[in-house]
Amino acid sequence: MKAQRLSPLEAGGVPARLSVVKVGGSLLLGEADLRRAAAAVAERRRDGEALLVVASALKGVTDLLEQLAGQAADRGLHNGHLGRTLEELRRRHLEIAHETTDDTSVLERVLRALDEVEELAGAIRAAGELTEATHARLLSFGERLSVLLLAAAIRTAGHEARPIAAEEAGLRANGPSRAGSCDVTASMAGLLRMRRELRDRVLVLTGFYGIGDDGGVVLFGRGGSDDTACAVAAGLGAGRLELWKDVPGLMSADPREVQGAHVIREISFDEVAQLGAYGSRIVHQGCLEHLRGRATQVLISAIPEDGSTSGTRLVEKLQRGATKVVALASRRSPALIGIVGEGVADDPGIRSRMLSCLAAAGARGDLSAQPSGRSGLSCTMHPDDLAPALSGLHDCFFASGSAQP
Repeated sequence: MKAQRLSPLEAGGVPARLSVVKVGGSLLLGEADLRRAAAAVAERRRDGEALLVVASALKGVTDLLEQLAGQAADRGLHNGHLGRTLEELRRRHLEIAHETTDDTSVLERVLRALDEVEELAGAIRAAGELTEATHARLLSFGERLSVLLLAAAIRTAGHEARPIAAEEAGLRANGPSRAGSCDVTASMAGLLRMRRELRDRVLVLTGFYGIGDDGGVVLFGRGGSDDTACAVAAGLGAGRLELWKDVPGLMSADPREVQGAHVIREISFDEVAQLGAYGSRIVHQGCLEHLRGRATQVLISAIPEDGSTSGTRLVEKLQRGATKVVALASRRSPALIGIVGEGVADDPGIRSRMLSCLAAAGARGDLSAQPSGRSGLSCTMHPDDLAPALSGLHDCFFASGSAQP
Protein backbone atom coordinates (compact mmCIF):
# COMPACT_ATOMS: atom_id res chain seq x y z
CA MET A 1 0.00 0.00 0.00
CA LYS A 2 1.36 3.41 -0.92
CA ALA A 3 1.74 6.11 1.70
CA GLN A 4 -0.74 8.98 1.76
CA ARG A 5 0.31 12.21 0.17
CA LEU A 6 1.80 15.02 2.21
CA SER A 7 -0.57 17.25 4.07
CA PRO A 8 0.19 20.99 3.82
CA LEU A 9 3.52 22.02 5.28
CA GLU A 10 3.64 22.98 8.90
CA ALA A 11 4.38 26.53 9.98
CA GLY A 12 7.80 27.62 8.78
CA GLY A 13 7.76 25.37 5.73
CA VAL A 14 8.68 22.17 7.61
CA PRO A 15 7.50 18.86 6.07
CA ALA A 16 4.54 17.42 7.96
CA ARG A 17 5.52 13.85 7.04
CA LEU A 18 9.18 12.95 7.03
CA SER A 19 11.04 9.65 6.83
CA VAL A 20 14.68 8.66 7.16
CA VAL A 21 15.92 5.80 4.98
CA LYS A 22 19.27 4.09 5.46
CA VAL A 23 20.67 2.27 2.42
CA GLY A 24 23.14 -0.42 3.49
CA GLY A 25 26.40 -0.97 1.66
CA SER A 26 25.45 -4.57 0.80
CA LEU A 27 22.77 -3.04 -1.46
CA LEU A 28 25.27 -0.83 -3.28
CA LEU A 29 27.55 -3.06 -5.31
CA GLY A 30 27.27 -1.53 -8.76
CA GLU A 31 25.35 0.84 -11.03
CA ALA A 32 22.26 -1.40 -11.26
CA ASP A 33 22.02 -1.51 -7.45
CA LEU A 34 22.22 2.27 -7.15
CA ARG A 35 19.51 2.67 -9.78
CA ARG A 36 17.26 0.24 -7.92
CA ALA A 37 17.69 2.08 -4.61
CA ALA A 38 17.26 5.44 -6.33
CA ALA A 39 14.07 4.30 -8.05
CA ALA A 40 12.58 3.26 -4.69
CA VAL A 41 13.47 6.65 -3.18
CA ALA A 42 12.05 8.50 -6.17
CA GLU A 43 8.80 6.53 -5.95
CA ARG A 44 8.40 7.53 -2.32
CA ARG A 45 9.14 11.15 -3.16
CA ARG A 46 6.51 11.06 -5.90
CA ASP A 47 4.02 9.98 -3.26
CA GLY A 48 4.73 13.26 -1.48
CA GLU A 49 7.00 11.99 1.29
CA ALA A 50 9.92 14.09 2.53
CA LEU A 51 13.00 11.86 2.64
CA LEU A 52 16.46 12.01 4.11
CA VAL A 53 18.62 9.12 2.89
CA VAL A 54 21.63 7.91 4.90
CA ALA A 55 24.11 6.05 2.68
CA SER A 56 26.78 3.52 3.54
CA ALA A 57 29.89 3.03 1.43
CA LEU A 58 29.63 0.83 -1.66
CA LYS A 59 29.91 -2.86 -0.80
CA GLY A 60 33.52 -3.78 0.00
CA VAL A 61 34.87 -0.23 -0.18
CA THR A 62 35.50 0.20 3.56
CA ASP A 63 37.52 -3.02 3.43
CA LEU A 64 39.51 -1.61 0.50
CA LEU A 65 40.19 1.57 2.47
CA GLU A 66 41.35 -0.48 5.47
CA GLN A 67 43.65 -2.39 3.15
CA LEU A 68 44.92 0.87 1.70
CA ALA A 69 45.68 2.25 5.17
CA GLY A 70 47.72 -0.82 6.05
CA GLN A 71 49.61 -0.78 2.77
CA ALA A 72 50.42 2.91 3.08
CA ALA A 73 51.77 2.48 6.63
CA ASP A 74 53.86 -0.60 5.78
CA ARG A 75 57.28 0.68 4.70
CA GLY A 76 58.36 -2.87 3.86
CA LEU A 77 55.58 -3.31 1.30
CA HIS A 78 56.24 -2.53 -2.35
CA ASN A 79 54.42 0.53 -3.70
CA GLY A 80 52.77 -1.61 -6.36
CA HIS A 81 50.34 -3.08 -3.82
CA LEU A 82 49.26 0.42 -2.79
CA GLY A 83 48.89 1.48 -6.40
CA ARG A 84 46.66 -1.49 -7.25
CA THR A 85 44.34 -0.75 -4.34
CA LEU A 86 44.07 2.91 -5.34
CA GLU A 87 43.35 1.89 -8.91
CA GLU A 88 40.58 -0.47 -7.79
CA LEU A 89 38.94 2.33 -5.79
CA ARG A 90 39.14 4.65 -8.78
CA ARG A 91 37.87 2.05 -11.22
CA ARG A 92 34.80 1.15 -9.15
CA HIS A 93 33.66 4.68 -8.42
CA LEU A 94 34.42 6.22 -11.80
CA GLU A 95 32.77 3.35 -13.66
CA ILE A 96 29.57 3.79 -11.65
CA ALA A 97 29.71 7.58 -12.03
CA HIS A 98 29.94 7.31 -15.84
CA GLU A 99 27.09 4.77 -15.96
CA THR A 100 24.82 6.66 -13.56
CA THR A 101 24.84 10.26 -14.80
CA ASP A 102 25.88 12.61 -17.59
CA ASP A 103 26.44 15.43 -15.09
CA THR A 104 30.14 16.32 -15.37
CA SER A 105 30.07 18.08 -12.00
CA VAL A 106 29.42 14.71 -10.31
CA LEU A 107 32.44 13.20 -12.04
CA GLU A 108 34.57 16.17 -10.96
CA ARG A 109 33.52 15.78 -7.31
CA VAL A 110 34.20 12.04 -7.39
CA LEU A 111 37.65 12.69 -8.88
CA ARG A 112 38.44 15.27 -6.20
CA ALA A 113 37.46 12.84 -3.44
CA LEU A 114 39.57 10.07 -4.98
CA ASP A 115 42.50 12.49 -5.28
CA GLU A 116 42.20 13.26 -1.57
CA VAL A 117 42.25 9.54 -0.76
CA GLU A 118 45.48 9.23 -2.75
CA GLU A 119 46.96 12.28 -1.00
CA LEU A 120 46.13 10.82 2.42
CA ALA A 121 47.72 7.50 1.46
CA GLY A 122 50.81 9.34 0.24
CA ALA A 123 51.06 11.32 3.48
CA ILE A 124 50.78 8.13 5.55
CA ARG A 125 53.50 6.47 3.50
CA ALA A 126 55.80 9.48 3.71
CA ALA A 127 55.38 9.73 7.49
CA GLY A 128 55.59 5.99 8.05
CA GLU A 129 52.86 6.38 10.62
CA LEU A 130 49.10 5.84 10.64
CA THR A 131 47.52 8.00 13.33
CA GLU A 132 44.01 7.31 14.60
CA ALA A 133 42.80 10.65 13.24
CA THR A 134 44.20 10.03 9.76
CA HIS A 135 42.92 6.46 9.75
CA ALA A 136 39.40 7.62 10.63
CA ARG A 137 39.42 10.32 7.94
CA LEU A 138 40.61 7.85 5.30
CA LEU A 139 37.86 5.35 6.15
CA SER A 140 35.18 8.06 5.92
CA PHE A 141 35.76 8.40 2.17
CA GLY A 142 33.65 5.35 1.36
CA GLU A 143 30.56 7.28 2.45
CA ARG A 144 31.78 10.58 1.01
CA LEU A 145 31.97 8.91 -2.40
CA SER A 146 28.76 6.88 -2.17
CA VAL A 147 26.54 9.89 -1.40
CA LEU A 148 27.76 11.60 -4.58
CA LEU A 149 26.78 8.57 -6.65
CA LEU A 150 23.46 7.83 -4.95
CA ALA A 151 22.29 11.46 -5.11
CA ALA A 152 23.17 11.48 -8.83
CA ALA A 153 21.18 8.28 -9.33
CA ILE A 154 18.13 9.80 -7.58
CA ARG A 155 18.34 12.85 -9.84
CA THR A 156 18.53 10.57 -12.87
CA ALA A 157 15.41 8.81 -11.53
CA GLY A 158 13.59 12.15 -11.71
CA HIS A 159 13.82 13.88 -8.34
CA GLU A 160 16.02 16.63 -7.01
CA ALA A 161 18.61 15.28 -4.58
CA ARG A 162 21.69 16.73 -2.93
CA PRO A 163 24.60 14.90 -1.30
CA ILE A 164 25.60 16.24 2.10
CA ALA A 165 28.58 15.24 4.22
CA ALA A 166 28.52 15.09 8.02
CA GLU A 167 30.66 18.25 8.19
CA GLU A 168 28.13 20.34 6.27
CA ALA A 169 25.22 18.71 8.09
CA GLY A 170 26.73 19.70 11.46
CA LEU A 171 26.56 16.11 12.68
CA ARG A 172 28.48 16.19 15.94
CA ALA A 173 30.06 13.18 17.63
CA ASN A 174 31.63 12.17 20.93
CA GLY A 175 34.24 9.58 21.81
CA PRO A 176 37.42 8.18 20.28
CA SER A 177 38.01 8.59 16.55
CA ARG A 178 37.40 4.91 15.74
CA ALA A 179 34.56 4.15 18.18
CA GLY A 180 32.42 7.22 18.82
CA SER A 181 28.72 8.01 18.86
CA CYS A 182 26.50 10.75 17.51
CA ASP A 183 25.64 13.66 19.80
CA VAL A 184 22.05 14.45 18.81
CA THR A 185 21.73 17.49 21.10
CA ALA A 186 24.87 19.15 19.74
CA SER A 187 23.73 18.37 16.18
CA MET A 188 20.30 20.01 16.43
CA ALA A 189 21.14 23.25 14.62
CA GLY A 190 22.35 21.35 11.57
CA LEU A 191 19.47 18.88 11.73
CA LEU A 192 16.93 21.71 11.72
CA ARG A 193 18.58 23.25 8.65
CA MET A 194 18.32 19.91 6.87
CA ARG A 195 14.69 19.50 7.94
CA ARG A 196 13.76 22.80 6.31
CA GLU A 197 15.57 21.86 3.09
CA LEU A 198 13.76 18.53 2.84
CA ARG A 199 10.59 20.22 1.64
CA ASP A 200 12.42 20.94 -1.64
CA ARG A 201 14.64 17.90 -2.26
CA VAL A 202 15.95 14.59 -1.03
CA LEU A 203 19.13 14.91 1.02
CA VAL A 204 21.64 12.05 0.85
CA LEU A 205 23.76 12.11 4.01
CA THR A 206 27.02 10.31 4.74
CA GLY A 207 26.59 7.52 7.26
CA PHE A 208 29.24 6.02 9.54
CA TYR A 209 30.83 9.17 10.97
CA GLY A 210 30.38 12.53 12.64
CA ILE A 211 32.64 15.43 13.58
CA GLY A 212 34.37 15.77 16.94
CA ASP A 213 35.00 18.94 18.94
CA ASP A 214 38.41 19.30 17.28
CA GLY A 215 36.90 19.12 13.80
CA GLY A 216 38.27 15.64 13.17
CA VAL A 217 36.36 12.59 11.93
CA VAL A 218 34.78 10.33 14.57
CA LEU A 219 33.68 6.94 13.25
CA PHE A 220 30.71 5.06 14.70
CA GLY A 221 32.25 1.62 14.10
CA ARG A 222 31.60 -0.91 11.34
CA GLY A 223 27.89 -0.88 10.61
CA GLY A 224 27.79 2.64 12.05
CA SER A 225 25.53 4.04 9.33
CA ASP A 226 22.69 2.55 11.40
CA ASP A 227 23.81 4.89 14.20
CA THR A 228 23.69 7.86 11.85
CA ALA A 229 20.20 6.95 10.67
CA CYS A 230 18.79 6.40 14.17
CA ALA A 231 20.34 9.58 15.55
CA VAL A 232 19.18 11.70 12.62
CA ALA A 233 15.66 10.23 12.75
CA ALA A 234 15.51 11.11 16.45
CA GLY A 235 16.83 14.63 15.96
CA LEU A 236 14.58 15.38 12.99
CA GLY A 237 11.51 14.01 14.74
CA ALA A 238 10.95 11.71 11.76
CA GLY A 239 7.72 9.75 11.72
CA ARG A 240 9.40 6.73 10.18
CA LEU A 241 12.86 5.17 9.93
CA GLU A 242 13.59 2.40 7.42
CA LEU A 243 16.82 0.40 7.48
CA TRP A 244 17.19 -1.15 4.02
CA LYS A 245 19.28 -4.33 4.15
CA ASP A 246 20.11 -7.28 1.91
CA VAL A 247 17.52 -9.44 3.73
CA PRO A 248 13.71 -9.00 3.73
CA GLY A 249 13.71 -8.24 7.45
CA LEU A 250 15.28 -9.35 10.70
CA MET A 251 15.42 -13.15 10.50
CA SER A 252 14.86 -15.87 13.10
CA ALA A 253 18.49 -16.93 12.45
CA ASP A 254 21.23 -16.14 9.96
CA PRO A 255 19.76 -17.45 6.66
CA ARG A 256 23.27 -18.24 5.41
CA GLU A 257 23.61 -20.78 8.20
CA VAL A 258 20.09 -22.01 8.94
CA GLN A 259 17.77 -23.36 6.28
CA GLY A 260 14.21 -22.29 6.96
CA ALA A 261 15.08 -19.05 8.75
CA HIS A 262 12.14 -16.68 8.42
CA VAL A 263 11.31 -13.00 8.85
CA ILE A 264 10.26 -11.87 12.33
CA ARG A 265 7.31 -9.51 11.98
CA GLU A 266 7.86 -7.62 15.27
CA ILE A 267 10.69 -7.43 17.77
CA SER A 268 11.49 -5.16 20.71
CA PHE A 269 14.50 -2.87 21.07
CA ASP A 270 15.74 -4.95 24.01
CA GLU A 271 15.53 -8.17 21.99
CA VAL A 272 17.43 -6.57 19.10
CA ALA A 273 20.12 -5.43 21.53
CA GLN A 274 20.38 -8.94 22.97
CA LEU A 275 20.77 -10.44 19.49
CA GLY A 276 23.62 -8.00 18.91
CA ALA A 277 25.30 -9.09 22.12
CA TYR A 278 25.11 -12.69 20.89
CA GLY A 279 26.72 -11.89 17.54
CA SER A 280 23.96 -10.71 15.20
CA ARG A 281 25.15 -7.86 12.97
CA ILE A 282 21.89 -6.98 11.22
CA VAL A 283 21.45 -3.87 13.43
CA HIS A 284 24.43 -1.98 14.80
CA GLN A 285 24.82 -2.45 18.53
CA GLY A 286 23.24 0.34 20.58
CA CYS A 287 21.92 2.46 17.72
CA LEU A 288 18.27 2.15 18.80
CA GLU A 289 18.98 3.93 22.09
CA HIS A 290 18.58 7.23 20.22
CA LEU A 291 14.92 6.35 19.55
CA ARG A 292 13.75 5.36 23.02
CA GLY A 293 10.80 7.43 24.18
CA ARG A 294 10.05 8.64 20.64
CA ALA A 295 7.12 7.95 18.34
CA THR A 296 9.25 7.06 15.30
CA GLN A 297 8.16 3.86 13.53
CA VAL A 298 11.18 1.66 12.75
CA LEU A 299 11.28 -0.95 9.99
CA ILE A 300 13.99 -3.29 8.68
CA SER A 301 13.37 -4.44 5.11
CA ALA A 302 14.81 -5.07 1.71
CA ILE A 303 14.50 -2.25 -0.83
CA PRO A 304 10.70 -1.91 -1.16
CA GLU A 305 9.14 -2.61 -4.54
CA ASP A 306 5.69 -1.57 -5.81
CA GLY A 307 4.96 0.35 -2.63
CA SER A 308 5.50 -2.69 -0.40
CA THR A 309 6.20 -2.01 3.28
CA SER A 310 6.85 -5.57 4.45
CA GLY A 311 9.71 -6.33 6.82
CA THR A 312 10.31 -6.32 10.57
CA ARG A 313 8.86 -3.69 12.87
CA LEU A 314 11.12 -2.66 15.75
CA VAL A 315 9.22 -1.34 18.76
CA GLU A 316 10.44 -0.10 22.12
CA LYS A 317 8.04 -2.29 24.12
CA LEU A 318 6.17 -5.36 22.92
CA GLN A 319 3.50 -7.42 24.67
CA ARG A 320 3.16 -10.94 23.25
CA GLY A 321 1.08 -12.52 25.98
CA ALA A 322 3.22 -15.67 26.18
CA THR A 323 6.95 -16.19 26.57
CA LYS A 324 8.56 -17.55 23.43
CA VAL A 325 11.84 -17.60 21.55
CA VAL A 326 11.82 -15.12 18.65
CA ALA A 327 15.35 -15.45 17.24
CA LEU A 328 18.76 -17.10 17.52
CA ALA A 329 22.28 -15.72 17.10
CA SER A 330 25.84 -16.92 17.52
CA ARG A 331 29.41 -15.69 17.54
CA ARG A 332 32.72 -17.51 17.11
CA SER A 333 35.05 -15.73 19.51
CA PRO A 334 34.38 -16.87 22.14
CA ALA A 335 32.09 -19.48 20.60
CA LEU A 336 28.60 -18.86 21.94
CA ILE A 337 25.02 -19.51 20.90
CA GLY A 338 22.03 -17.58 22.24
CA ILE A 339 18.24 -17.63 22.13
CA VAL A 340 16.31 -14.38 22.47
CA GLY A 341 12.77 -13.54 23.50
CA GLU A 342 11.26 -11.41 26.23
CA GLY A 343 11.09 -13.49 29.43
CA VAL A 344 13.09 -16.51 28.23
CA ALA A 345 15.80 -15.99 30.86
CA ASP A 346 13.26 -16.67 33.62
CA ASP A 347 11.44 -19.56 31.96
CA PRO A 348 12.65 -22.99 33.21
CA GLY A 349 10.76 -24.82 30.45
CA ILE A 350 12.54 -22.92 27.68
CA ARG A 351 15.89 -23.35 29.43
CA SER A 352 15.37 -27.12 29.67
CA ARG A 353 14.26 -27.34 26.05
CA MET A 354 17.29 -25.38 24.89
CA LEU A 355 19.73 -27.67 26.68
CA SER A 356 17.97 -30.81 25.42
CA CYS A 357 18.12 -29.55 21.83
CA LEU A 358 21.82 -28.70 22.10
CA ALA A 359 22.61 -32.11 23.55
CA ALA A 360 20.65 -33.78 20.73
CA ALA A 361 22.67 -31.73 18.19
CA GLY A 362 25.90 -33.11 19.69
CA ALA A 363 27.14 -29.75 20.96
CA ARG A 364 30.29 -29.92 23.06
CA GLY A 365 31.18 -27.44 25.77
CA ASP A 366 29.76 -25.91 28.91
CA LEU A 367 26.10 -26.58 28.22
CA SER A 368 24.76 -24.51 31.09
CA ALA A 369 22.39 -21.80 29.97
CA GLN A 370 23.46 -18.36 31.20
CA PRO A 371 20.80 -15.63 31.42
CA SER A 372 21.26 -12.10 30.12
CA GLY A 373 18.70 -9.62 31.34
CA ARG A 374 15.19 -11.00 30.84
CA SER A 375 15.43 -11.67 27.12
CA GLY A 376 18.48 -13.87 26.59
CA LEU A 377 19.88 -17.32 27.33
CA SER A 378 23.27 -18.45 25.99
CA CYS A 379 25.68 -21.39 26.07
CA THR A 380 29.36 -21.53 25.24
CA MET A 381 30.53 -24.43 23.09
CA HIS A 382 33.14 -25.73 20.70
CA PRO A 383 33.19 -23.45 17.60
CA ASP A 384 32.92 -26.43 15.24
CA ASP A 385 29.52 -27.23 16.76
CA LEU A 386 27.91 -23.81 16.17
CA ALA A 387 26.36 -24.61 12.77
CA PRO A 388 24.65 -27.90 13.77
CA ALA A 389 23.63 -26.36 17.11
CA LEU A 390 21.97 -23.40 15.36
CA SER A 391 20.07 -25.69 13.00
CA GLY A 392 19.04 -27.96 15.85
CA LEU A 393 17.78 -25.09 17.99
CA HIS A 394 15.90 -23.58 15.05
CA ASP A 395 14.19 -26.89 14.34
CA CYS A 396 13.38 -27.17 18.04
CA PHE A 397 11.82 -23.74 18.56
CA PHE A 398 10.31 -22.97 15.14
CA ALA A 399 8.17 -24.92 12.72
CA SER A 400 10.45 -25.33 9.69
CA GLY A 401 9.95 -22.61 7.08
CA SER A 402 7.02 -20.95 8.82
CA ALA A 403 6.95 -17.32 9.89
CA GLN A 404 6.00 -16.37 13.42
CA PRO A 405 3.23 -13.84 13.87
